[in-house]
Amino acid sequence: MISRFVEYAGDIYRVLLETADGAWLIAYAQIKPPFFVSAANFVAYTPIQAPDGFVKACTAHESMSEAQIRRLQMIEPLVADNQYIYDPGSRRRRAQEIANAHGVTVRTVLRIYFRYLASGVILADKPRERRRNPEFEQAIQKYYYSSRQFSLRAAYEMMILERYTDDTGQIKEDAPSYHTFRHYFYDHRLHQLPQKIIAREGLSAYQRDHRLTLGSGPGWRDRLGCYQMDATLADIYLVSRLDRSTVIGRPNIYLAVDTMTQLITGVYVGLDAGETAVMACIAQAAGNKVDFCRRYGIHIAEAQWPNTGIPREIITDKGREFCGNRVEELSLRYGVVIQNLPPYRPDRKGLVEKAFDLIQERYKPLLRGKGVIEEDAQERWAVDYRAQASLTLDEFTAIVIHSILFLNSGRLLSNGLTPAQQWLESDDELLQANEHELSCMGLPRTTVKMGRKGIRHRKMWYVPSDRDLLHPGETYTIAYDPSNVSCIYVVLDGQYYPCRLGPADQHYQGAGAVEAAMAQQALRQQIGHRRRASQAASIAATQAIRDIAAQALGAAPKEQDGQEIQKNRDAEMSHLTQ
Repeated sequence: MISRFVEYAGDIYRVLLETADGAWLIAYAQIKPPFFVSAANFVAYTPIQAPDGFVKACTAHESMSEAQIRRLQMIEPLVADNQYIYDPGSRRRRAQEIANAHGVTVRTVLRIYFRYLASGVILADKPRERRRNPEFEQAIQKYYYSSRQFSLRAAYEMMILERYTDDTGQIKEDAPSYHTFRHYFYDHRLHQLPQKIIAREGLSAYQRDHRLTLGSGPGWRDRLGCYQMDATLADIYLVSRLDRSTVIGRPNIYLAVDTMTQLITGVYVGLDAGETAVMACIAQAAGNKVDFCRRYGIHIAEAQWPNTGIPREIITDKGREFCGNRVEELSLRYGVVIQNLPPYRPDRKGLVEKAFDLIQERYKPLLRGKGVIEEDAQERWAVDYRAQASLTLDEFTAIVIHSILFLNSGRLLSNGLTPAQQWLESDDELLQANEHELSCMGLPRTTVKMGRKGIRHRKMWYVPSDRDLLHPGETYTIAYDPSNVSCIYVVLDGQYYPCRLGPADQHYQGAGAVEAAMAQQALRQQIGHRRRASQAASIAATQAIRDIAAQALGAAPKEQDGQEIQKNRDAEMSHLTQ
């Protein structure tokens, strides 16, 4: 096969075969079969240089794509034999065999073959020039790409109203149809532009839900101790530990996840949602997990939850609980770096966000009918999930711990290791700190006065362990835990001295502040009912006495001495004994 090109009547042809009788040509710019031109007529064809496209296609064979290579291999039997240039019958039979072998049509095989003969191109590019319509573009920009969030049809109707209506309000005859407008919108890929989401939903929504994210979450930290922290409201209602008939609402879950190993290093489950909860989560992450699990009746080996110590870096959003005085004190005292990410960007700390999903997906199917909130919670006729609540805070915490233990020591990552195994294989060590000191550091503070009975706080009495240390009448600073009213701590010279509940308030032992307040409210209501009943009984007795006294209207008694009264008394007694 030769590579000569000729021109005739403005069209370009490639010379495939040339004999004494004439030549076989094929149109360069069209996909048509070869044709024969006699020697007498071939004289009218003017020889020209090979087109640039043909030269470029020949040089591009060295860097062909996989699709181009597959197509070239498919038509190779046709290209290898010049017989198929001048013998249409044999060419079609051979193309049928190729089509059957590759699962394509004969027409597809011949089109690829003719294109390759004519231009040397295997897979033709199809550049498509889309004409712009300024009126459509302006209407889309003005109305659809807007925070008012017009629908596409509403944007079309606004365009018709502004540009294609006459003075009488009638639509002009040259007005485009909605189908044309809609086809233009999708054909020009205007629905895929980031500008659409940013204009209609805002930049935060685009960055949070639609922005392209690349890379790996664990891959951007190569050392232990970089914790991603966040909080969520659990999808379940709980009951009070003091009275299971009292619903106390939904608990908060705070998690700390190590970026490199994906180990869930710390957890807080409680009703508090502030800086105290953050510090409690950090303290739990730094402490011994075997002792922590034992409080909830769970016995584990240290290797199942191996981390202890203070993190080097904490990655959070700009929540108020992560920017308070206690977190700042932690940072200054232990050298912890606090990295605050932009708000509404959960993708920047995707490991902790996914950990929440995995934990809730673990327990929600098993706790349906126990207060778990379903997706239809806001719909009409939905079940009142508060009435289904049956778990206490301690029981739910134990469930969360079991879920974490599976994710830490039972879940296999892509490298075939569990997060706990990855942690144990690392040589890095974290800064160790006293768990109790960390817990107390994060507790809220207030000032109280020491009385003769002890310290009065939240309408409960607390007795100091060391009575000689505190003096009645003096004012002290205390640290208290809202999740457990069993103990408060007097802060003196940077030390924390415990004060336990007094004998009269021992029934609040182990309860949270919210539960204790609800129990106190219930007790006040009971006392109020009893007082009203007592008052009603007193009024009834008073009324009965008044009625009896009103009936006793006798003659005014005359003056009588003692002997006469004694005589009357004896006569009355003898009358009563008859």
